[in-house]
Amino acid sequence: MSVGSQATTATVNNILTSYAVTLRNNCQQISNFNQFVSDLGTAGLEAIGFAAADAASVISFAAILNTMAALFFGTATQATEYNFSNALAPLYAGQ
Repeated sequence: MSVGSQATTATVNNILTSYAVTLRNNCQQISNFNQFVSDLGTAGLEAIGFAAADAASVISFAAILNTMAALFFGTATQATEYNFSNALAPLYAGQ
């Protein structure tokens, strides 16, 4: 007797499609967020309550995420190896 859900072509296709759509949507949201914080700049972020160093960090982390989104959309290249996970680790430490 098999335990758990058994894979079918439909379930595999649905999972694959779901991941692709989620990735596309996340990359678009990242791109939009990067544009938003870039438009605000550090001064705008400080105006809504961020300390100067934190405002700079927000812009920096948004740019790192945006590089991945730009790679997805084919609007950027990554010439060297870069560990995005390590670069973003401060954002998800403990998660």
